[in-house]
Amino acid sequence: MSPSASLVISLLSASAVFAHSSLKYRATPQVYDACIKANDVALTFDDGPYIYLRSISDHFTAAGAKATFFMNGNNWDCIYNPDRISDVKYAYAAGHMIGSHTWSHADLPTLSTAQIQDGMFRMEEAFSRILGIKPAFMRPPFGDYNSNIQSIAAARGQSLALWDWDTGDADGNTTAQSEALYQDVINAKVTNALILEHETEETTSTTLVPFAINLFQSHGYNLVTMAECLGVDPYQAIGVPQTQSSSWTCDGTPDPGAACGGSIACETGTPVFSSTTTSGSTGPTPTPTPNQYFHPSASASKCLTAASNADGAAVEIEDCVSGGSTSQSWTISGNLLQIFGTRCLTVPPGSSADGTKLQISTCTNGNTNQQWIISGNTLQWSGHSSCLDLTNGVATNDNPASLKFSMQIWTCTGGPNQAWTHTTGPGTSGGGGQTIRPGASSNTCLSAPSAANGGPVVVQPCSSGSASQQWSHVGNTLVVYNSFCMDITGGSTTAGTKIQIWSCTPGQTGDANQQFTVTSSKMIQWVGQNDCIDLTNGNLTAGNQVQSWTCTANNSNQIWNFV
Repeated sequence: MSPSASLVISLLSASAVFAHSSLKYRATPQVYDACIKANDVALTFDDGPYIYLRSISDHFTAAGAKATFFMNGNNWDCIYNPDRISDVKYAYAAGHMIGSHTWSHADLPTLSTAQIQDGMFRMEEAFSRILGIKPAFMRPPFGDYNSNIQSIAAARGQSLALWDWDTGDADGNTTAQSEALYQDVINAKVTNALILEHETEETTSTTLVPFAINLFQSHGYNLVTMAECLGVDPYQAIGVPQTQSSSWTCDGTPDPGAACGGSIACETGTPVFSSTTTSGSTGPTPTPTPNQYFHPSASASKCLTAASNADGAAVEIEDCVSGGSTSQSWTISGNLLQIFGTRCLTVPPGSSADGTKLQISTCTNGNTNQQWIISGNTLQWSGHSSCLDLTNGVATNDNPASLKFSMQIWTCTGGPNQAWTHTTGPGTSGGGGQTIRPGASSNTCLSAPSAANGGPVVVQPCSSGSASQQWSHVGNTLVVYNSFCMDITGGSTTAGTKIQIWSCTPGQTGDANQQFTVTSSKMIQWVGQNDCIDLTNGNLTAGNQVQSWTCTANNSNQIWNFV
């Protein structure tokens, strides 16, 4: 593809912008079809987010380089699908640039003004929700634009992002032909280059990206974001992400290639945006989520622990303390993980090497060493490719309880040492118990009438002291009769699958069908899935077997009280 139009542009000199710094300088919105800084190459990827996003991100991160992703909301996949949300956060946390490619990849010159506005609005809304950013760039699908589109984009604070080299990876070019394009850039001995690729092509991820990174770096080029090669900021503003709700969906929005109209009303306003509260700025403070206990995937009975309430104290993995401990109870506040009220999980200053041990220190506005992104089941250091890592993977329950293992950062791999869950309770070693009651009734309890494998989990009137209604929150399991765990029947992800009990696996950590987290909104969510324990049909009749169902914010059938 080639841009349908281009403008000769001139820019004032500006400092390069690294990672996700606050807005410093951005020229008047215009059309960019080439880089301006010498020795810079910006590799840009369209049409995602898709299944190859993390792989492409990791290739660049491993090479100490940055990429640019122009994303759609509903094209190859829906940006609000849980895996895609996690992937977008992952790439953003690694410092790559994120830009708009409009909601549905419709050809903008064929649309009305209201339809163009709608395609931009929905993308802006998605970025505000997921990342807390306002994009400063929009790449028109197919590179097609006219003066009306340019005016609309400028009014929304966005420049148009084109390119000067096209690999043709999405237009039928073979891998060899696309590689030849990269070689043409080298042979032309260009001062800089702005190159188009597509995130949705498997061979781009597996072959073209590694080839391009090696080729350009070996010839002395810097692989940077598009904003950096222009000397401008990638975002109009950076705020705080929003809390996911049932409105985060592609249902009722334009299909790929389509536009609003008819039954789909066009959105032409300005999305809700939450500004971050830092020194020198104003805006709402993120709503904290207190009493969060972080467990490594290797053992739900271990908790992330601060060794003491002092600056520089080590962050360790220790046995969870029954009933909770202030040294294990974390508060999620925006991108901060706080403990003891005033201390934050911190990477020691100046230390980004694999194996750097973590500590806590007094929370400080703007301290980038205290910024974390919770992406899926990983905790990633914001702006870096490092994740919270279980040192040597040592956390199994057969180790002596007295042993303590200091936590470290390590290059994000997606492996088990970097998989974490968080619950609202610390977990126990068994014993005791609570009743679990639906939000709709204070005298109805979850019950397991039959202490046998496959026994149904039903609602029944609460009966004081009944063993069938006494549940222990042990790590990420919910245990009844001291040895049976709440269980997703057959591990099925089909909505409506009935809930049963089954013998807990040794250590109560090994069976994925028995792993649940209790969210801050009182939902019981299957770990690693977007499924929650659901009161079937909202029916409180004794004997009604509960089910799993897609987690839906504010769904009264999925609210449970532990009493």
